[in-house]
Amino acid sequence: SLTNAMIAIGISATPIFIRLTRAQVLSAKAEDYVEAARALGNPHWRIALRHILPNIVAPLIVQATLAVAAAVIAEASLSFLGLGQQPPTPSWGSMLNTARNYVDQAPWMAIWPGLSIFLLVLSFNLLGDGLRDALDPRHK
Repeated sequence: SLTNAMIAIGISATPIFIRLTRAQVLSAKAEDYVEAARALGNPHWRIALRHILPNIVAPLIVQATLAVAAAVIAEASLSFLGLGQQPPTPSWGSMLNTARNYVDQAPWMAIWPGLSIFLLVLSFNLLGDGLRDALDPRHK
């Protein structure tokens, strides 16, 4: 079902976000402004919320857009294999699976779902690249 597929895809993507968050927090904690805030006697929660959190959000947003593109491909793959959405519910992967049998007579049955997946994944990847360029101060 769709719920099980979404849970499986979400659980498999979780370690990537945990690793990225940990790396960004460790990097931000070593910065001079965090040391200055610590020297001024700011409590840990204030340092975390005012100094560390704003600096780790941008890479997480970019990773989220790229993870959505990967999730679209994963869901389409699961549906193509028959493990995602069941046949009465439309899914691009199941449409591609059905179109396999009719590629000789009606190639558009495979072209449109495949092109839709391609364009959606491309748009999320371009969105992620654009957000990375806009949010990363080193690229300005």
